[in-house]
Parts: sequence; C-alpha cells; structure tokens
Amino acid sequence: MRQSILVFSSSDWDGNWGSRQQIAERWAQRGHLVVFVEQMAGMEHFIKYPDLRQRRRRQIDVRRLQDRLWLLTPPVLLPGRYYFPLINYVNAQIVGRWLRRQLDDLAFIPTLLWCYKPEHAAVAAHWQDIALVYHCIDEFSVGTHGWKRANIIKQETDLLNRADVVFANSNLTYENKRRINPQTYHIPSGADVAHFKRADNPKTTIPPLVASLPSPIMMFVGNINEKINISLLASVARERPEWTIVLIGQVYGNADKQLQKFDNVYCLGRQPFSQLPNFFRSADVCLLPYVESEVTRYRSPLKLYEYLATGKPIVSTPHPEVKEFSDIISIAPPEKFVSAIEDVLQHDNQSARIKRFQIVSQHSWDVRVDQMESILQKRLTVW
Repeated sequence: MRQSILVFSSSDWDGNWGSRQQIAERWAQRGHLVVFVEQMAGMEHFIKYPDLRQRRRRQIDVRRLQDRLWLLTPPVLLPGRYYFPLINYVNAQIVGRWLRRQLDDLAFIPTLLWCYKPEHAAVAAHWQDIALVYHCIDEFSVGTHGWKRANIIKQETDLLNRADVVFANSNLTYENKRRINPQTYHIPSGADVAHFKRADNPKTTIPPLVASLPSPIMMFVGNINEKINISLLASVARERPEWTIVLIGQVYGNADKQLQKFDNVYCLGRQPFSQLPNFFRSADVCLLPYVESEVTRYRSPLKLYEYLATGKPIVSTPHPEVKEFSDIISIAPPEKFVSAIEDVLQHDNQSARIKRFQIVSQHSWDVRVDQMESILQKRLTVW
C-alpha cells in the first residue's frame, strides 16, 4: 500500500548526506510519497554553524526533488527549546501551523510520521491519529547535563510513548529505548554500496586535491569534532612523518588546531558526497579514530559501512559497533594504533578486500529499508 510519509529530519537535505536522506529517497523510489522537512533550527544555530546559515540563504520553502519527493525548509525558530518546554511548545505551534499550510498547498495528506529528534514529539501532536515511527540514530541527551538533559529525556520519553515503531541504530540505543517502547527494533546504519564501490574502480579519477600527495595515505571522512581523537591523529603524524593523513569533513570549533603544525596532515574540508569515492580511490587505509566517551559509545558509525564499501582496509579504535567486524577490521587501542596501521599496510590482500565487499553487501541501505518495511508491514495496520 502506498504511504504518504512526512519526515521530520535532524539534518538538512544538502547537509551531511546520511541515513535520513538515504532512507527518504528509497521510500520515494519504492512508490511512496515523501515530504522531507529539514531540521528545525533556532537563531542560535545560525550563529554557531556558518554552513547552515549559508545553505538556508539559498533555499526556498518548498522544492520538488524527485517525482515523489518534496523538500520543505521550516522558518527560523526561537532559541532555547532544549532548556525551556514552553519555547519548544511555541516552536512546535509555529512549525505545525506553517507545515499544515504547505501540505495543503501540496494536497499532501500524511499517513505516516517519521521522526528523528526528541523535540519532534511536540510537532507530531498536530497529527495525533497518524501512525508514527521514531528513527533514533543519536542519543541526544548524552554529553548534556542538568536542566537541558532532563528536558531532552522528557521530550524523548514523550516521543517514545507516542511511537508505534522505534528503529534504533546501535545496540546500546536499542537496549535503552525498548525499556520504554517494546516495539523497538535494532536497525544499524548502512551504506550506498554501489556508490562507494566506485573507489575500487581503476577508471575512477582521483581529485587534484589528493592526486599529488605522497603515499601511503591514511584517510578519515566525517565530521571533525569532539568525537574524533585528534591527539591520536597528531601522534600518528608525529611518529610517521612519511605517512600522509587526509581529513575530509566539516571542522567544528578548533578540533583541527593540534594538526595544523604537521606538514603531512591535510584538512580538506567538506567535499561533495558524489566525489567521496574519488577521494577514497587515493586512500591506502581508512581510519576510525574515535575517543572513548558517552557520546561516541552510542553511535552506529555510518562511515564504518561506507569504508567497507570502498574495499579499503580499516583501522579503528575500540568501539561497541565495530567489534562485530573484528575479522575484517583491525581494532587497536591508541597506544597500538600506529603498529596496527603498519600491519595492514604490509599484509592486506585481495582476499581480505573481497571479504569486505561480501560483508558490506549485507549492510546496504536497500537491505536496511527492506528490514524496516518488513517490520512496518507487521506492526502498522496502515501499511
């Protein structure tokens, strides 16, 4: 049965390309109608994130992306929704009324709400009788404290109680959410396997930014923030000046400050999703240098699956979601990270590469959406 899915995203469509866009696009490809509402941003976000401010300047309220997929950009909201329930309620009223007008203009009547953030509970209240999925890809309360943490937990509890189905992308998140909502299912992150496998094609061109860099190249692709062990990367650069370290992604704050003094470290900023396989083509080893923290512990690393889809060897620090791949990924604590990289440089082979491709084929976004659809058919009467 064809659904009309209203997605409340935690990112912009043209922001970091990840699970939200991948899944929405696949629902549309499968014949469902999808309205994708970009992240609800307050004035404080436009001050803190220049890239968000620049994107929103170029955007209009409504865009048709594909035959069955529309993009809506909500108005700027009041700051402080995680600190003050009243502000979150007022923002939800602003978004709800604005959104009803936009949906009326599109003649779009939602049959399923798809939510990504705790604050979406208040907006979802405008459609009380419609089935709701909470796709929990982050633990929003971790790393927060006091009043803010309490408010986020309260908002998420409301959303969990309202949801007909909950999809949790890490084992720890799954265990947390199913205590509140028994209809919680573990669906990890995935990869656009065909896209990233282009990195293994000899015909894939290497971008000029990396084409002349000396090998071996160690590559990290993703947000460069407090989740990444910058000190570890600095020690790798210091201990092996003959290696090249390439970081591709948005830098937050001064996360890269320690690395600026190294001649063998290149921070290339955010690059288009379409070009990532070209950059990966130049890589010898892909890195997952996570810090051990409450924030990182709950994540299902999207880049893990994207790395696997390139066929490149991977070296990771210990992480709950990585350990199940220990037979195809080198996992090492910070003090053994350099030796682990040396080992894969010396011993990686065609057989290991083929095994990575075989494993990741089971973790594509198409497989993930198949899993979701099977659950929704069983749990939702509207499906």
